[in-house]
Amino acid sequence: MSSAEERYRAAISTMDAAAREQDEQRGLRERRVAEAEAQAREGLKNELGAAQKYAEHMDELNKRKQSAGGWATEKTLADKGRESLMQFGAEDEDSTPTNSFPAYPAPSAAEPRPEPAPEPPAPEPEPQRPRGRHARPVEDEDDFSSTSWLV
Repeated sequence: MSSAEERYRAAISTMDAAAREQDEQRGLRERRVAEAEAQAREGLKNELGAAQKYAEHMDELNKRKQSAGGWATEKTLADKGRESLMQFGAEDEDSTPTNSFPAYPAPSAAEPRPEPAPEPPAPEPEPQRPRGRHARPVEDEDDFSSTSWLV
């Protein structure tokens, strides 16, 4: 074999190796792009779900506000979940009342209440002392007697 033929085969193998490396890099890049797209799609699905819940909540609050005549009050903006916990209505009428404060005895009408002690009389105000000879008059912001109204 001649040296030209060897150089030709070496160049071809080098070119094949470079083409193989480029194909591998392209495949790696495409795989990473596909993974990034999948992650973005999942993230957007999660955000979309949260955004839909938020939109539904805001629609419900808006409906409550409109049904209250356009007034956004605490009652109209309160969560319905908390209100349903109280369960007022026919269910409460059928149940017997229970002592919700078992540690305290129920008040009875037989116990007389002590009368409050009379208030002590208010102390008399001290008489004003006569002002000194060189005392300045008290400044009164509403005193307009020295104002000339004809100017």
